[in-house]
Amino acid sequence: MTSNQAQKVENPKKRVRFFNVSLRNGIVVSTPSYPEKQAFGAHLIRAVETSNPDFAWIQFLFVKSDYGSALVRLKNSMHKAKTSIEQPGVDLISGQELDRRELHRDYYRQSDVRMKKVGDMATKPAITLAIQGMWVADGEGSSALALPFDHCSDEHDSLAIFQYRDPRMLLELVDRRMVVDISEYFDRYTKSRMEPPSFLVTSEELQSYVHLPAGEVAGSLRSLQGGTSNREFAQGNIADEETNSTQPDSISSRLVRLAKVPKNEVALEDVSVQPLAHLAAPTVRTFELVYSGGVTEVLLSAETVEDMRNYAGLLSLVYGGMKLQDAEPCPAFLQELPALVGLTV
Repeated sequence: MTSNQAQKVENPKKRVRFFNVSLRNGIVVSTPSYPEKQAFGAHLIRAVETSNPDFAWIQFLFVKSDYGSALVRLKNSMHKAKTSIEQPGVDLISGQELDRRELHRDYYRQSDVRMKKVGDMATKPAITLAIQGMWVADGEGSSALALPFDHCSDEHDSLAIFQYRDPRMLLELVDRRMVVDISEYFDRYTKSRMEPPSFLVTSEELQSYVHLPAGEVAGSLRSLQGGTSNREFAQGNIADEETNSTQPDSISSRLVRLAKVPKNEVALEDVSVQPLAHLAAPTVRTFELVYSGGVTEVLLSAETVEDMRNYAGLLSLVYGGMKLQDAEPCPAFLQELPALVGLTV
């Protein structure tokens, strides 16, 4: 074997893919969620472990939003489009009135139930959720498409992963940026439908994505540094480290990592997770998974230190004391990325 061949064996080419998770069919009235309560986090980490990429970074970014006027415009636009479809067309040759073909298409058949959904959305506090990430694996290796986002749906639409090669998306990840205002996608809905980069959920649906691992799968996750939570109904701690849990007031960073991640082998009862109804704030918060070297880390971020304290305090109400440490904005793997020979984007 020549030295060049040896180098290729030692440094196989890596594929770098960036991705965004959004509405498969761009039906903006959809508020998808995972069907099993408090289970998605464990299933997502299990899917990453099974695929075992060199590196994976998955971000959930969310913020409280007010789309009242935009949703009213959307409903009015949908009603106007429905009324227009109901008006018969005229055959240019015979002059006879004909039903429009749109009467038999999904848009018209679903218009009433979707307008009702818009009305319901307008009466509830809205949260804008963005899901984005990065996946690095061997050229013939695993893909982010194996992640279970396609199981997240409602009666109108489901989620899908859209992959990109554009390295500029790395800036979005490092700076933790999201598209906060998606009202323009509401305005386009009855004309040229597009998949919005973010989508709307309520606090209930947000909880199906943003939570610590729970359920039967959680106990078998091997990439997490931690153990079973012994929160004992109201409060929980990691192993026997009650005295080492971080007090929210001691947090001095906008970005922290969980030194150890509590894992609940059964899903928590509804009363126990009630504080998660307040996950979203008027400014962007994130919940992130970083997988590298067979280890998964959980990161939390907020736009201010004070809000990070509030965010951590809320999670402590649900999961008990958690030991938090300051984290670097850019995961260690990315700092080593330029040194990887044969890397392709």
